[in-house]
Amino acid sequence: MKLPTRKIDDYEPIVGKGEVESIIKLAERVKGARVIHVNATSYGGGVAECLKSIVPLAQSVGLDARWQVLQADKDFFVVTKAIHNALQGNTSIELTKDMKKVYLDVNSFNAKILDLDGDVIVIHDPQPLPLIRVKKNDGKWVWRCHIDTSQPNKHVWDFLKSYVEKYDALIFSRETYVPKDLKGVKIFIRYPSIDPLSDKNKPLPQTKILETLEKYGLNPDKPIIGQVARFDPWKNPLGVIDTYRKVKEKIPGLQLVLVGSFAHDDPEGVEWYRKTVEYAGGDKNIYILTNLDGVGDVEVNAFQRSFTVALQLSIREGFGLAVAEALWKCVPVVATRVGGIPLQVIDGVTGFLVEGIDEAAEKTTLLLKRYWLSRELGHNGMNHVKRNFLVTKDLKDYLRLHIELVGR
Repeated sequence: MKLPTRKIDDYEPIVGKGEVESIIKLAERVKGARVIHVNATSYGGGVAECLKSIVPLAQSVGLDARWQVLQADKDFFVVTKAIHNALQGNTSIELTKDMKKVYLDVNSFNAKILDLDGDVIVIHDPQPLPLIRVKKNDGKWVWRCHIDTSQPNKHVWDFLKSYVEKYDALIFSRETYVPKDLKGVKIFIRYPSIDPLSDKNKPLPQTKILETLEKYGLNPDKPIIGQVARFDPWKNPLGVIDTYRKVKEKIPGLQLVLVGSFAHDDPEGVEWYRKTVEYAGGDKNIYILTNLDGVGDVEVNAFQRSFTVALQLSIREGFGLAVAEALWKCVPVVATRVGGIPLQVIDGVTGFLVEGIDEAAEKTTLLLKRYWLSRELGHNGMNHVKRNFLVTKDLKDYLRLHIELVGR
């Protein structure tokens, strides 16, 4: 697949010369190592977002980094969405023999057509997990789990665990996500990251922001709040609309933007998009937009920069890259205290952590009324992301992992 061009030197104005030099020095110890990343989709969702930057950046410091995507049909993704939901805590899901067969057969097919001959093979999330069955003795296999597995469905986890334990190392986004019955495997904790030079996060001229708002019918002179997330029950888009309605009682001109994309590996997306549109009830100040409306990375960037407050009211959340994206743009975030969100939203410092709709509405209203507070929290957020969640730090962490596994 075609990847953007990335050079480590381009990040020097953002992270400093010393940080760039330390990355180059680390890379020398694994120069030429063949690193293969495999995930379920090339578009939509945080994993593809990360790989789109980390792979070319790794190439720029001397690694032979590659990214491959599973070939699969809708039936497979229906099964893997059920697995995803089960790992995030849905206890009602049971995998039938037919579902397991679909899951394993698609992975067997991909094991034959994918190039899995590498020094380090990084498998992302549960969709390609069973590829480990073709592991050879020389390469090191790593499973990178991006979701919250702190309270997994036992039936589904027991089925997957036999594959997980075959890996040489596992990566989770938080220590609390590591299932308690995992033993005898190297475990690393690594945060996902955003790329400050990507179309979604690079600086934009004010004219481009205004042009985007005008194109989609928003009024730049009235306050805008919004959430960027897949249309998914875990992302709680209906709760976002409830919050907007409560805030609008005190701020009548308020506008809400809900931006999502239809990822190839998410068969529930269309259904939840329809539910969200129906729940909005024709409110002309609610804008529900997707990639099918022409909303790409630059448009998401423009919308996020137009927000006075960003929302992330997820019920469960592996990390929530949209939080870091908003904070990087100096926009404070009102979010639920779940998953990886509290790593990004420091309560009262970079935004507010809330327990429910009433508190979300209260804190959003506060930030809309007190612009000085909104600016202060947004500025704090940008610095917090710069220290902890940029792709350069992610690359550094990956290099240390590679050094531990195959380094010289």
